[in-house]
Amino acid sequence: MQPVCVVMPAHNEQNHIEGSIASIKNIVDWIIVIDDGSIDSTGELARKALGNGGQVIRTEGLGVGGAIAIGSQAVLNLDERNWITVVMAGDGQMDPTDLPVVIEPILNGRADHVKGNRFIHPLGPNGMPFIRRLGTWWLSRLTSLASGRKLRDTQCGYTATSRAMNEAWDWSNTWTGYGYPNWWLMEASRRDFRIEEVPVRSVYGNEKSGIRLIPFFLSVSWMLWKGIWRRGLDWYIFGSKSPIGFRILASGLWFGAWSSLILAFNWPILSLAAIPTFLFLMRLDQYESNRRTLRGWIG
Repeated sequence: MQPVCVVMPAHNEQNHIEGSIASIKNIVDWIIVIDDGSIDSTGELARKALGNGGQVIRTEGLGVGGAIAIGSQAVLNLDERNWITVVMAGDGQMDPTDLPVVIEPILNGRADHVKGNRFIHPLGPNGMPFIRRLGTWWLSRLTSLASGRKLRDTQCGYTATSRAMNEAWDWSNTWTGYGYPNWWLMEASRRDFRIEEVPVRSVYGNEKSGIRLIPFFLSVSWMLWKGIWRRGLDWYIFGSKSPIGFRILASGLWFGAWSSLILAFNWPILSLAAIPTFLFLMRLDQYESNRRTLRGWIG
């Protein structure tokens, strides 16, 4: 059995941190709490709750993505064992009974990165506020385009990652804010890591989100839009893992569709050509993504 370490980002979670730790302390091998700029008793309470079962790392306002990056790198420094890194928030919004489901694809060698999906759980996204459902739908669509993978619940932070992926990850280039799940999915797909979604329960209580909605949606949407182009360049322009004929076809369709949309301002009839072109390109892109997934990560 591979050892499991939970990385738990926490910012001003003194009302939830002890319960979050207690709920998993006896079912994982180690817990790393990242006390990111808390001005309450989060760090002190976490140390008491952890005892000999983990550690607290203090950071100063890195953001949730930055805190997770620090914790994930700390897992690599524990020892040489094949650790699975699981991310569970310090606010108690992740059900510990789902943990075996989250790590199973890594244990069985099917995935490098596993994402919780609240929409495929038998109870569905129970209790999820409407604005979160709408935001999740929008960002899941963009992330699916940016990653080339069909994803439904990109904003769920309940994840598991293999040691091999953690070791190969570019920690000098990461997303430090709330859009970190989207960044991870986009970058993992671009580099051909295997991703799998599994059902997890939706848990909502009296937690308060620190997300400022409009800046968050704008910044993450822009990040994903840039990611679509970056993956396209890596896979179809400069990359060598795709067949040359396939790369030429995909590139021609991509630039042809966008040219049609731009020219449609003067010749509206051209917009009719752009839609089926984009749809056909999406099918080709999904085919290429599946092919790369079957090959697995090769560096």
